[in-house]
Amino acid sequence: MAGKPFDATIKDLIEADAKSWAELASSKPPTSASFEDADVSSVSAAADKVLRVQDGTGEWLLDLEPESGHAGDAPDALHLYSTLLQRRHHLRVRSVLLLLRPEANATTATGVLERFHPDEVEPYLVFRYRVVRLWQEPVERFLQGGMGTLPLAALTDEARGHLAEVVDRIEARLKAEASPALTERLLAGTFLLLGLRYLPAEIPERLRRNKLVEESSTYQMVRRIGRIDEARETVLDMGSIKFGQPADAAMQSKIESITDLERLTALRRRLLSVSSWADLLGAN
Repeated sequence: MAGKPFDATIKDLIEADAKSWAELASSKPPTSASFEDADVSSVSAAADKVLRVQDGTGEWLLDLEPESGHAGDAPDALHLYSTLLQRRHHLRVRSVLLLLRPEANATTATGVLERFHPDEVEPYLVFRYRVVRLWQEPVERFLQGGMGTLPLAALTDEARGHLAEVVDRIEARLKAEASPALTERLLAGTFLLLGLRYLPAEIPERLRRNKLVEESSTYQMVRRIGRIDEARETVLDMGSIKFGQPADAAMQSKIESITDLERLTALRRRLLSVSSWADLLGAN
């Protein structure tokens, strides 16, 4: 549900330390957290990240949905995923909507989804979920919490006035407690997430020029995803101009399913020599 580059960053951070992310939803300290199949493809849908959590209440699933864009449709999606995951895995499901920045806020993100028949005052459906508005969270919750959620400290409102200090504390804790590989991964995640709320010039220079960040697989992965998204949008925009009409739903779906940067680059060049959307993909 999040924008793709930031979505990839969040997923990478969850994979680095699932247990600390489970703490966002657990009423008791989780004893373990592992990844569960998030595919609910029987209805062409997939949750962002699903964890199987064990705590003092037993075993349950956490559907964690990060959102950087306006989250108006998120409650309905959370309800759908919760129902399908419970049916598939036969476990309780806790749903968390993680709003990464104020721009993601929506009046519908209340923590309760209700649906009514027009002639009745009682809802026929009540679905409860947790909303975490990241910018409103205390910075110390993350600075002193699990390693996997440590980068989130930089996105809180409390961090805005002294970002360099917060980044220094993140880096100091990583160097003291994390392996070199995890330090590289989480520093890259911190840098990438800062792009949600800060202009490049506002990000501490030491982090911007950190070779661990530039050379990390996380940074390279997200940069490539960004280039793929940009190439895909370019093909769709240029095609609309060249052919005099936007791609229909079927054609747009085909193009959006392409994840190979080289193929998208070839399609962009091919636009110069074809006369229709059908011709564009005809030889690909």
